[in-house]
Amino acid sequence: MKRILSIAAVILLVAGCRQAAYPTVEGRVVDATIHSVTVLTAAGDSVTVSTLGTDPMLVPGVLSGDEVSIGYELLADGETMRAVRLDITTPSAYRLLPGIWRDCTGADEVGLVLAQDGSARAVGLGELPLQDWSLDEENLVLTAVEQENPKATRTLLFAIRKLDVDSLVVLPAGGGPALAFSRAE
Repeated sequence: MKRILSIAAVILLVAGCRQAAYPTVEGRVVDATIHSVTVLTAAGDSVTVSTLGTDPMLVPGVLSGDEVSIGYELLADGETMRAVRLDITTPSAYRLLPGIWRDCTGADEVGLVLAQDGSARAVGLGELPLQDWSLDEENLVLTAVEQENPKATRTLLFAIRKLDVDSLVVLPAGGGPALAFSRAE
């Protein structure tokens, strides 16, 4: 029994040595490229961390607006920070919005289909021919085609009041009641 406990203690000691504590930077992603991530910290500092040569399992891709915590090491030049670990602590709206959103409280089913490629479609909203969606700060922007020849579009702006994995509440910019949707399975 003593031998098993001794072996377990050695394993824990070795594992602890491998998991060296790295300094971290936390903030909201303001820019992400194939080689780096730039975050805006709570203190208002803009910090760029290199992702060149990192393990994609430990340093996954990020989107603008993601809240992240990045463990980093300083490279030999003493200035360049390279990520060794990246955790998305709060996903951005770009991660949460794509999907099928339904409001089934009325007699007819109403909803939005927001695709990852930026295209959009309305369900049960009359003849609202949605073309695409995007984000502008805290607003959901939908573009609808008003007529085909010549092509004319209309922009619909909705302030996002709540957004999480399974609920979306928006308020029309021109006034009116809030629209509440739940994510379809």
